Amino acid sequence: MRNLRPGLLAIVCLAITGRGVSWADPAQVDPLVDPAERRDWADNPYAPHVTLGNTVRLGTAVGFLEGEPIDTLAIGLTAAIGQRFGRLAIEAEAAAFSLKARGASDLTLGNAERLGPIARFDVIRLGSDHVGPNSMLAVYVEGGAAVAWNHWYQPTDRQPPRVVPDDTRRVEGQLGFGIEIDHRLQQPIGFPHRIGWFLGWRLALSPVSGGPDTTCRTVDTSCRTVPSPMPPASSPSVVERSMVFQSSLSVTW
Repeated sequence: MRNLRPGLLAIVCLAITGRGVSWADPAQVDPLVDPAERRDWADNPYAPHVTLGNTVRLGTAVGFLEGEPIDTLAIGLTAAIGQRFGRLAIEAEAAAFSLKARGASDLTLGNAERLGPIARFDVIRLGSDHVGPNSMLAVYVEGGAAVAWNHWYQPTDRQPPRVVPDDTRRVEGQLGFGIEIDHRLQQPIGFPHRIGWFLGWRLALSPVSGGPDTTCRTVDTSCRTVPSPMPPASSPSVVERSMVFQSSLSVTW
């Protein structure tokens, strides 16, 4: 009997150990998470960034409008919606500006709107190994076109007379560049999957049509004696330019 005890003990231990191995629990998967949502999960915070999906962007823009009879300061808001295809993003963008006099005056001279498509491409990307867990820094260039509307206000009876440009509607080309800081939610559930911050410059150019571009808009005719701040544009080769600095937040899902 004493000789059987070590063998019996070994058999019991083997049975217990084998049972534990054979009945090991499988990997747990949360049944409440849609498999389609898990496609954007990253198991490693330093994994390569995959930038695919819908995107929405909201922000501000401040700059100058030149080439009109009155050079102005433009302050406004921008909004865009589009799609990201890796390094490439294509968006439809709208912007609204308040046109103010340059200098110490806070006089509002008019308002402007821009509407059109824009394409943006990440030329350089620095991943999480350089920026930090789940973060990415990109240097981008962008280009597109837009329809631009400029509306100018006439002076009120309490304001000094001034020459007022005609309202215009033009097609303009747009070029820009900047940087983007993009952060990934490592295991997102729902909206959004990525949050980004854009800082950049946007240049817009459009030809100015020939002919009169100012009109007298005041309660009397005194503005006819007021010299324009700059000569009226009379050549179609004259170009209207705007340069704005943009800051915006974006989400991708």
